[in-house]
Amino acid sequence: MTDSALPALDSNVIAQPRALRFPGLVGIFLGFSLCLHLAAVVYYAFSDPLPAAVCVLCGQFLLGLSILRLVDGAFVFQDIRLFFLIFFFFYGATLPLVVAFGLQGATNGMAGAAFMYATGMFAFNFVQWWFRQPWHDVPPEVFARYRPSFANAVVVFLGFAWIIYYLTSRGNQIGGGINRERANWIGTQVWVVSMFVMNGLVMYGFIGWNQLTRQTKIVLVLSVTAFVLLQISFGNRRDFLPMFVFLAGVIAARRHAVIRFWTILVGILAFAGLTILGIFRQVIAAPVLLASDPMTILVTQSEFVSPIQTLIYYVAKPHPLRLGWTYIAAPLLFIPRAFWPGKPESLSLQFMRDAFGSTEMMGYAYTPVTEAVLNFGVVGPAIFFGVLSILLVKLVKDADLRPGLYFLCFSVVVDFNRGDVGGTFYQLVCMGAAFWFMHLVSRIRWAPRILRDTFPETAQVNT
Repeated sequence: MTDSALPALDSNVIAQPRALRFPGLVGIFLGFSLCLHLAAVVYYAFSDPLPAAVCVLCGQFLLGLSILRLVDGAFVFQDIRLFFLIFFFFYGATLPLVVAFGLQGATNGMAGAAFMYATGMFAFNFVQWWFRQPWHDVPPEVFARYRPSFANAVVVFLGFAWIIYYLTSRGNQIGGGINRERANWIGTQVWVVSMFVMNGLVMYGFIGWNQLTRQTKIVLVLSVTAFVLLQISFGNRRDFLPMFVFLAGVIAARRHAVIRFWTILVGILAFAGLTILGIFRQVIAAPVLLASDPMTILVTQSEFVSPIQTLIYYVAKPHPLRLGWTYIAAPLLFIPRAFWPGKPESLSLQFMRDAFGSTEMMGYAYTPVTEAVLNFGVVGPAIFFGVLSILLVKLVKDADLRPGLYFLCFSVVVDFNRGDVGGTFYQLVCMGAAFWFMHLVSRIRWAPRILRDTFPETAQVNT
């Protein structure tokens, strides 16, 4: 076909840019969100506060997903704001939804607790809409700054060896099977710090994985595998979860991943595995649960059910406001109780005394929403999560400048939603110190001749 055969173009017609289509899924989410908020008004008008609060909470969750989808252009797993929003919803909505569907009876304060989560999520969403800071993946050259060597793998191995020594020195036997009673003798501050440090050591190896030699990878993998199996034998998930959340965030950022079908499937499988492990250890501790309906066990024994109990208690029975003292006093956690015998108890233990008058029974995980209410009352969640949302905007904006800090914060999102601010701050500092120490170790340029092949090329040249 020649040019003469083509239809003549009107010189007055100017090519217009193609209009961007509004994402259909976002439109569906926004429609459902509007309907849920309207339903909440109807429920509240008919004096049914729990369904009203649940509708507002679910509606705000869909609104938050929509805002982040429009800002990022996709559902980005490695965006800490999306990751936080999902788990914030899980910990706040699971028990209210269980009650709303009739699987468990309601208690006084539950509607107020769900509404506190909704107000916190509203403040979070408002800040994200106001700033509209898009996510940008960390460039490969940023990850190239981290060059762990064989010396780093040796440090990880020595960290695991210290954990084994500490266990055996306290008369704890190491064996197969899941038995939480074996962990009764290790609930010390030394053990807690050791877990945080071990996670920080491993994280440095994960972020610089592409720089590792084959021998170094073998030592690192064997050490991590042994550590995870040891924790599983104690029925623990929390002590190794941060390192794998960290790894997932790093991999997703390296691959510029967005959430698709396979991402959701892998997430569901990982979530199901951890949930089954949790239920399994609960059944071992209380075999009477086997007499219950399997679906009831699955729903009511989930770890997303218990943390909100602290908030329900303080909503139903208000206590004197702390007025921000729990946040200001967070650095005091680093003072050992041996030097300060009168050091205040953790908020979780304080809840046990307030609710049950004793700390002898198994405690409840705390939540940042409970802490916000304890400090500032009903406006606490809106204040705290508004400030937190601003900090997350700043963290996302500077992710390529401080990737270590970003992914360390990413790794504690789950723990943050089931703990207090002081505990999360303590965990971040311990892991961050271990991460920084590994960065110093990676700068070691000398190695014995027999080990020089296990060091990165730059280290070999300098040697």
